[in-house]
Amino acid sequence: MTLAIAPSAGEETLHHVDTFDSFELNGFPWDDLDMYEKFDCRVKGREFVKDSSEVWSIDVPLRKNGGIDFRADGVYQFLISSNRDEDFGFSGFNDGSKSLVQGTGFGSSHGSSKHSGCTIQVFSDGVYRFNLYSPDSIDPKFSVEPSPSNPSLPAPKVLNQRESYQLLGSIFADNQFDPTHPDRQMKLMPDGVNYSLSASVPAGFHVVNIAISSELFLDTMGLGCWLDLQDSQPCQSLECVTWHGKPHELNICFEVDADCELNFIFNPDTDRLSIKVVDGPALLAPVSSISEMSLVGSFEDTEQMEAWNPTSSLNLMNPLLPGCFEKVVHLVAGKTYNYKYVANRSPWALVYADYELDCHGFDFSGSIPDAADPSKRSLKRFGQLTSHGNPPPLEFTATHTGQYRFYVDIVFGGYSVKPFV
Repeated sequence: MTLAIAPSAGEETLHHVDTFDSFELNGFPWDDLDMYEKFDCRVKGREFVKDSSEVWSIDVPLRKNGGIDFRADGVYQFLISSNRDEDFGFSGFNDGSKSLVQGTGFGSSHGSSKHSGCTIQVFSDGVYRFNLYSPDSIDPKFSVEPSPSNPSLPAPKVLNQRESYQLLGSIFADNQFDPTHPDRQMKLMPDGVNYSLSASVPAGFHVVNIAISSELFLDTMGLGCWLDLQDSQPCQSLECVTWHGKPHELNICFEVDADCELNFIFNPDTDRLSIKVVDGPALLAPVSSISEMSLVGSFEDTEQMEAWNPTSSLNLMNPLLPGCFEKVVHLVAGKTYNYKYVANRSPWALVYADYELDCHGFDFSGSIPDAADPSKRSLKRFGQLTSHGNPPPLEFTATHTGQYRFYVDIVFGGYSVKPFV
């Protein structure tokens, strides 16, 4: 395969990257850094040291109760970038053999269930050595082992393998997104390929995804695209290609018009998910486009909005260009407002905010100066609006009492809050 590029500004404006001088460890192993800094490859002190022509290493202290704060169970997810650019790098290949996949930083998982962030679990506090092998080859690998300074530490467990699949989502009354719950386990079908699970589902809007090996750090499979839709008309069966990646990780959303039993079948070879009504007249409707956007947050001091209600019509924004919306809101000087953007008046299922782990921006108060036409550089510096489950809210502190314009562009990720005069 040959790729030819002819830049309109002249060939001298194009520089191809074909050498890599540094590799950086990014992710949850940096326990003492905030969420924005953990995956930021621009932070100093996370560079691998070149031990030989084929081996690079870095020593990092890990804790058996470290990792992401709400779990604190010693499970660490990480990625490896190159040249201090998260667009170059590696993630894990879920074959159980510590293989790496060359890709693009935070999104280097390539989107399929075979690819995830590198994930390990440690069982004792101490210093561990992360090794990167043959990064320039077609078969790069990694390992994590006790550092020579702590040789008696138990070896970490590498979790990158596909052993099972779990169905998660709002179709369940309790523990909706807990992949360790036994009732979420999909069963291998007689064909030896597909996995299935049936559930009694109430009428309404629903969101689901697929977990891998009961481990959220192996990434859940959301919506890639729906297949064979008939103008999005209601029907008794749906099929989609599942996907996870960057910048957007929307889950699989659909509506059902009556209580019914649904059967979910997942094929890990193709990453396809089918949803079928088992019996009765119930109809399914896929959420295949974004038609509305709402500004939802702590706007208690105005009667024009309903605080923290994603389904309220009072919070709807005005549509502009496709994917672009605005809303003018009266704010009070000195008050800090927390907010998110929610599509289609969904019950926190289609949520947009500035995801703190994508190496774009430095905090939740970002506002992009050129939000209507953002450059890649400004998105890196000020932040990028993305969909990733139900992320933490953005924040904005009003400098004076008056009208402010909230603007969002979900196509390119630009967003801003500015005085409206």
